[in-house]
Amino acid sequence: MKLTDIIKVLFLSLAMAISASCETAEPVTPEQEHQQVTITLDVDKLNLESASIRVRHDGTADLLWVYLLTDDLDSDPAALIADKLARELELTGEIVVFTGQNKSIMVSDLAPKAYYRFICQVVDPVTGGTTGEPAAIQFRTRRDPSVFEINDNWSVNRGERSINYVDKMEYDNFICKSSDEETYVLLPIKVSDFKYYYNNEIRALFEDFHASYSLSEGDSKWKDIVKSGDQTLQEQRLRSGEWVVFMVGIDVDGELSGLYQRLDMTIEQEVPTEEYQRWLGDWEVADKDGVKLFDITIIPSENNMWYYMGGWESDNIYAFDTYDPMLMPELFFDKESGKLGFVSEYVNTMITESDNIDFYFSGTFVGYGTTYVLGNEMLNYMMADAVFTETVSYSQARIESRNFITNGVEFPIQSICYIYYNGGSPGAISLAPPTLPLTMTKKQ
Repeated sequence: MKLTDIIKVLFLSLAMAISASCETAEPVTPEQEHQQVTITLDVDKLNLESASIRVRHDGTADLLWVYLLTDDLDSDPAALIADKLARELELTGEIVVFTGQNKSIMVSDLAPKAYYRFICQVVDPVTGGTTGEPAAIQFRTRRDPSVFEINDNWSVNRGERSINYVDKMEYDNFICKSSDEETYVLLPIKVSDFKYYYNNEIRALFEDFHASYSLSEGDSKWKDIVKSGDQTLQEQRLRSGEWVVFMVGIDVDGELSGLYQRLDMTIEQEVPTEEYQRWLGDWEVADKDGVKLFDITIIPSENNMWYYMGGWESDNIYAFDTYDPMLMPELFFDKESGKLGFVSEYVNTMITESDNIDFYFSGTFVGYGTTYVLGNEMLNYMMADAVFTETVSYSQARIESRNFITNGVEFPIQSICYIYYNGGSPGAISLAPPTLPLTMTKKQ
């Protein structure tokens, strides 16, 4: 018996059941029953070796259907079904008959990371053949999450560095090419960090990145950052040194696909500009009345962008030597204005004989009658700017406070200081943080 004969028998059985339960119903001709039926297919769920396909249509609930699951992604869907129906295929299970108006169909025994096409079409109750246009949807089963492999359909290369004229920050551009429909995110990491934190293991890096983003942003946010196709993606200017940049395969639901591509590259230090070099050297810091407080030294960190500063409150932080490289905060160089920016930041952890002490370069402000400290939750906040007041030899500058904004209210930053946490408990700020504004005089 051919499959078309089986379909006829199924339809007759279905018709008899409907007739027995609805003897008073008006007869409906096949032409009326199958006219203008629209089919919608959606992939409900993808697994390693199975998938769930939801079939919906706007015809009557007793319509008879067939579906075909195939790895033929190019042939005409109607021709594929017609070809299968014309053969005696009832023992192969390639064609499946069903009824229903809104039905989820689970297809299983699939190959991992393989592409398939699900084709669905209405059956003519008279001939047992199909009628109308078929609907088709293509999908790919998931990859084994325990296996990571390079996607040869992807490539990533570094483009030119550019300035964003909205936030005035510099960005590195990365040109991502993709010839498939896979989604991805960009993940750059310094080679030294990749080795130190992850022992150069791709799995450890990807899973840590995935867990960190899911924890901080939530899995519903992946759809906002994943990309597909050809994209030029920006990263805030990367420091000089050796880097590896990954395209990491992640879908909109936050599932790692196991795919990746990588770029190994070196970023050279820029040649320092004259404007950048003006801030280098030894400086005397005094209060607003000209009374000397301490000396500082400013040395290069990242040419034309960052400096290291030693000596801030050197006699004022509970006997800790702030010339120690472990305690040097970074200052930001604003290319556009030439200003020196004091930024709140985590500095480092000093390991003593008894404790691990975490140091922060932070600020204080007075609000509602109380002095508050910008805690470690307010990192990378621009607290103050140094502006040259002598522009011939560039030997004098003034450190002016910025405002801290909370709940729409602005409070001037009162002082810039060190704060440390001893053994994970809130610690202390420096003994007597200097009150802004301050003056800087370059030492000869």
